[in-house]
Amino acid sequence: MTATTVLCFTGFLLFFLGLVNGFLIPVGRSPRIGLSAHLAGVQSGTFLIAAGFMWPMMHLWPALDLPIAHVLWLSLYAVWVSLLLGGLFGAGRGLPIAGGGITTTPGKQRIVSVLLIGGSIGTFVATGAALIGWVATA
Repeated sequence: MTATTVLCFTGFLLFFLGLVNGFLIPVGRSPRIGLSAHLAGVQSGTFLIAAGFMWPMMHLWPALDLPIAHVLWLSLYAVWVSLLLGGLFGAGRGLPIAGGGITTTPGKQRIVSVLLIGGSIGTFVATGAALIGWVATA
């Protein structure tokens, strides 16, 4: 399986899940965080599809090509799942703008925070590695 295939498939799936997420917005304790999850899913899915189509042109290091792609899609899914759970749980402590002061149990808040922070760091690292690899092999 190539990085292009992985990124395009996971992107298309995340785009679809983001659309389905739109139907769940009114069900959650925090509709604003639910809307953030919907937008994150659709936008991240679109980004993964675009990255998949660009991947062959980037000529990354062969040994890191697929691992970087996997970290990228996994971390974007983690961000989406964290926002989805945040909207359902009402875990607004770590999301002051979208959360609107709503809170949940410390355990649920911790799950959302770990997924959001881990996903954000993973996305940053994978994107940075892809850019460095692209420039270094050009």
